[in-house]
Amino acid sequence: MLIMIDGQRTGEQLLALCSSTSEGRQHLAQLLNGGFVRQLSTSTGAALPVALPDEDISLAKSYVIRTLHELLGADAGALAADIEKSETLDELRQHFGQLHLALGAVPDRKQVEQFLEKVALVLD
Repeated sequence: MLIMIDGQRTGEQLLALCSSTSEGRQHLAQLLNGGFVRQLSTSTGAALPVALPDEDISLAKSYVIRTLHELLGADAGALAADIEKSETLDELRQHFGQLHLALGAVPDRKQVEQFLEKVALVLD
């Protein structure tokens, strides 16, 4: 998937090149979560839904936990532990409110907003 991303194709065009749309969405989500690619704004403002299937939330969890530790340091411990216990996407979604609250004290608002946007892509 990564070699097909050229900055010109839309997410839908990339998915059309895949043999399986659901597998393509999963790969695209992994690339977004891993920081290998980022979503450019679209003229319509519509985001491509790239939610991971419930059975594979490990990348989303590790991204959230890693970024929490980067932004909050030692204060990330309890929330990170709760997120680590999540086994489904729904369980992971339940921590989104706590995530917002915990990140309220982080001074770099731009970094926090970028992080929350990426998380929202996966959790929506």
